Amino acid sequence: MEYKKLNILLLEDSVEDAELAIYELNRAGLDNDAVTVNNLKSFRENLYDFLPHVVISDYHLPSCTALDAFDVLGDIDIPFIIVSRLVGEETAVEALKKGVTDYVSKDHLSRLPLVIERALNEAKALRHRKTVEHELIQSKERLELALEGTNLGVWDLDFMSNTIVYNSRSLSILGLPPEEGIQAFNYFQGYENVERERLKQEMDEHVAGRSAIFDQEFSIRNDDAETAKWVLVRGKVIRRAPDGTPLRASGTLMDITEKKVNEEKLKKNQAILENAEAVAHIGSFEWMPRSGRFIYSDGFAEIFELKNKPELSVRELYRDRIHSQDRPYLREVLFNGKGFYDIEHRIKTPNDDDVRILRNSGNIKYNNKGNIVSIMGIVQDITEQREISKSIFNAQQYERSRMARDIHDGIGQMLVATKFKISSLETDHSEIMEAKKEEIEDLMATTLEEVRRVSRNMSNRHLEEFGLKKTMEYLVEQIQYVGDFVVTHYIDIPDDYNMELSNAIYRIAQEATNNIIKYAHASNVSIKVESTNQNIILEVTDDGVGFDTENNWNGIKNMKERTSLQNGHFEISSSVGKGTVIKSWFPLNT
Repeated sequence: MEYKKLNILLLEDSVEDAELAIYELNRAGLDNDAVTVNNLKSFRENLYDFLPHVVISDYHLPSCTALDAFDVLGDIDIPFIIVSRLVGEETAVEALKKGVTDYVSKDHLSRLPLVIERALNEAKALRHRKTVEHELIQSKERLELALEGTNLGVWDLDFMSNTIVYNSRSLSILGLPPEEGIQAFNYFQGYENVERERLKQEMDEHVAGRSAIFDQEFSIRNDDAETAKWVLVRGKVIRRAPDGTPLRASGTLMDITEKKVNEEKLKKNQAILENAEAVAHIGSFEWMPRSGRFIYSDGFAEIFELKNKPELSVRELYRDRIHSQDRPYLREVLFNGKGFYDIEHRIKTPNDDDVRILRNSGNIKYNNKGNIVSIMGIVQDITEQREISKSIFNAQQYERSRMARDIHDGIGQMLVATKFKISSLETDHSEIMEAKKEEIEDLMATTLEEVRRVSRNMSNRHLEEFGLKKTMEYLVEQIQYVGDFVVTHYIDIPDDYNMELSNAIYRIAQEATNNIIKYAHASNVSIKVESTNQNIILEVTDDGVGFDTENNWNGIKNMKERTSLQNGHFEISSSVGKGTVIKSWFPLNT
């Protein structure tokens, strides 16, 4: 039996009779847990709580009969065995007709274990038969659904009579009337002779055993149809004579017109995409690290000049094309656990003197272990855009410097002269006039200082005179003076950077610290500038209120643009209540 331990529910008002029944079961080696009840209420409760494998019931009880208890079972499929002394033959037959499993006299309790075992085996066989029948019905339903869902037609070919039989769906696909379901085989119907010759050749190849399956597509064009219908035919020889002569073949037909139309649309869209990539200098790619598969478009190959290296691996691409100064940053971006990235970096073409600037953005998918499954993205050559932006930016900087000189040398000198003129004025020495003269002198001094400050901020004069390191130290002194926070700094750089790079680093630090002063409400601010073998890194950190970086404010845009113009990489990390980290990497021209 399939049970390690039987749950037996006894409906019996005689404790002695119940004990005798259990004794016989134990003596026969049937390991069991038994619960004895003497009324229908307790019987019903234990039926659902105890979940018996077998029910044993006396026929006559003070409040009910065994048939009353059997009615309680309803649709529950449990062997029900009556054990009683005072049951006549007619009563026993009636009980068996109602569905009671068996009857055992209390005078022959030694039969009880055998009856139970037989009943359990019969119940098991019945369950198995019902399971098989259910699975057979399900299989048939699945087959019917599969044929209906796939819209498959079926055909059967008799080589001896050269007769083919089509089902109704096959006739519909081929455009044949219902009465032509059985006809002479002519390598399928409804198409040009050229198609028939090709199908005949392929069928002969399969019949000769040179192909495992017959699998071909062909088109049908009826006289009244504007476009052709495409059909996929598949099949194989399923019976041969002892000498190998084919006797019978079977297979399927499928209308694949929609698939063919979509393929044609896909080809057109692919051509449009390739043209768009060429015009916009864009390429697309997909990399699956676990399999090593790397797919890329023609636009990607053109940007990286891979025409002569179609099998180039990602490792080779990284080593031979990505600029050495940008590799650490690219690794950090791609393997930081984020699902999306949008960065700029440089590549080297086979001619090492030619450096291109790319915008690289894409989506990264991970498995449940956090490993990268695929990276799918696009790259765009923005070298020309960057050169134009740089030219515009340099022109703006030149104009700022010119305006700063005009303010300093023009308006500033006039204010100085005015201040001296006012100082030289004679007054009547009255206290009122002397006080007014001093007020005007103070106002002129304040105005002159503000003009000088504006001039310094607009020009690079401080950088030109003192270099980046001292200018950064001066910036730290300024914010320590005006800011209500503790400033720590680490500035470990030489002063021999070119003016464009120095100005970018200083302006980004200035923009970041001004934002901290205005909005951050920070207690601690850290400014770090340090150089490595290939990069100079600026990092400004605060523990202020933070903000949502999705808000692409002008200050962030300006810092990002200044970094990009130096072929650098900009990152900002912030969240509400957790402070802000601004970090820029700048490559050193070595």
